[in-house]
Amino acid sequence: MNKIFPQGDGNGNGNAAAGSKALPGGEGAVPQSLPGFLVAYCGNPASWIYSDQMCDGINNCGDCSDELNPVTICPPCGPGWWRCPSTVFKYCSCIPRSLCRDHVQHCSDWSDEYSCPGP
Repeated sequence: MNKIFPQGDGNGNGNAAAGSKALPGGEGAVPQSLPGFLVAYCGNPASWIYSDQMCDGINNCGDCSDELNPVTICPPCGPGWWRCPSTVFKYCSCIPRSLCRDHVQHCSDWSDEYSCPGP
């Protein structure tokens, strides 16, 4: 997730705020050289991700807005994933099947341990 910082240093100068350089997975202003279709905004409009990070099963925005409605419409879980209410911050509504039946709860309903067929 990237944060958008206001440009300028507050003294009327055009200097960019400290930390305003955008880096993948970091913080900074949306790079002006990027075409709009490469950027996706999170539920918090001050945060953005690269558009290929949407619907990838990973909580890139920190609030799952890149994986869940109403911000985005993602297809159902793929064949390597199990749909459940996740207890793991990294995932939103699907977990990798490799986490099923590993004797660790990853779904709030424990379906990863009792219902998921496994990898």
